[in-house]
Amino acid sequence: MLHLRVISALVGVPVMLGAIYLGGPWYAFFLLLVVNLGLWEFDALLKAKGSRFPPFLGYVGVTAFIILLFFELYAMVFPLLMVIFFALVMTQLAVFVEANFWESAMFFWGIIYLGGFVGYMLLIRLLPDGMLYTYILFVGVWVNDTFAYFIGTKWGSHKLAPEISPKKSVEGALGGAAGTLCSAIAVAVLAPAVIGLPVWMAAILGLGIAVFAQLGDLLESSLKRQFQVQESGRLIPGHGGILDRLDSLLLAAPFVYYFNMLANRF
Repeated sequence: MLHLRVISALVGVPVMLGAIYLGGPWYAFFLLLVVNLGLWEFDALLKAKGSRFPPFLGYVGVTAFIILLFFELYAMVFPLLMVIFFALVMTQLAVFVEANFWESAMFFWGIIYLGGFVGYMLLIRLLPDGMLYTYILFVGVWVNDTFAYFIGTKWGSHKLAPEISPKKSVEGALGGAAGTLCSAIAVAVLAPAVIGLPVWMAAILGLGIAVFAQLGDLLESSLKRQFQVQESGRLIPGHGGILDRLDSLLLAAPFVYYFNMLANRF
């Protein structure tokens, strides 16, 4: 399993880093592809539970989120949510006999979960120092996940949330947070020009990424637990599905975005 994870990383990481570096429409298209694949997996989870709600509006919704944010049409986001909600209601009424209301509600949740939170990954890249903070987001989450995985595997003995994710341990979570925190501090001390933050702010950034990445991981684990699956899909050998790779990033992205906004005020 580990060698599959490594091979997938060797293929996927350069593509991801290249899209971040190029920015603009290249990065937006990359996220557009990712968010639609994520919606495809989400729809598959719902279908496995018997959902018969047509997924078309889900794809339209997540795509519209990315397009509006790319063109910085922020004032249209709330109207978009209202239009999506109304369209889902009309669809629900049209397929009332075949589909339950929980199915349309889950699609609305999925559109916000994927379109909205992946949208923050785009918003970060659109910032004046967006490339740096996008790399910080991805590298910070990767460091957290890596430390949590290896420390949890080696020394994990106390369950973090056994009813949600039996394999996650307190030691792994603390190890991931410590690794991310120390990495951020090390960069701030050894290469201050790279991150451009005082040590105390770098520490807050690293710790915040670790905490929100862990929360995102637990949220997606709870989703899989509800649907009684171990992985969201099999698109990425050794890693599972797109949702399995996005989970930590989704909640960490808003934190990084608003941290940047507040940091620029100091």
